[in-house]
Amino acid sequence: MKTAILFPFAALVLGAQAPLKVAAVNPPPASTSIRQSVAGTEKLLDGKIAQVGGKDHVYVLGLTRGLYLAGYGAVFTQEIDLIESAGISPFHQQVSAQEAASNHQRRLANLAVLRKAMRDMWVDAAASLPNIPENEQVVLAVRLLFRPGEDTNGLPTQIVVKGARKAAPGTLQMEEQ
Repeated sequence: MKTAILFPFAALVLGAQAPLKVAAVNPPPASTSIRQSVAGTEKLLDGKIAQVGGKDHVYVLGLTRGLYLAGYGAVFTQEIDLIESAGISPFHQQVSAQEAASNHQRRLANLAVLRKAMRDMWVDAAASLPNIPENEQVVLAVRLLFRPGEDTNGLPTQIVVKGARKAAPGTLQMEEQ
């Protein structure tokens, strides 16, 4: 009985809202080929991030996600753990101080490798996006995963490399947060 009373009221409230106004945006020329370029770049970056690291490769937590923003450029995000390490489980119930210190040193070593690899990955990504105007940005953002209680001293949670698609690699901006 209550739903019969609430249903007309909900319809009245929902119908009373102002319609969402969306500004008309002209799609970029050859938007299908831009999407195909972005999808190809996602696959390229997936392969490159999986190879980062010395004897300790980074642990990739998900596929690269990319999107094109008309008038701005292409943005790609990735999420990784700097090392593959044993977390807390029924078979590994605590991390010893020695293991925690070793994991931290391994992460720091892979961080230096990741910084260089991100610049190289940006160059490859920019080259694989010929349909994007030269003055628009290519942004590569990598988020780093840390488990609760881990030592994160000296480790950022996110690294972003960006620049205009035709920028020289030496002029790229790298930000760490």
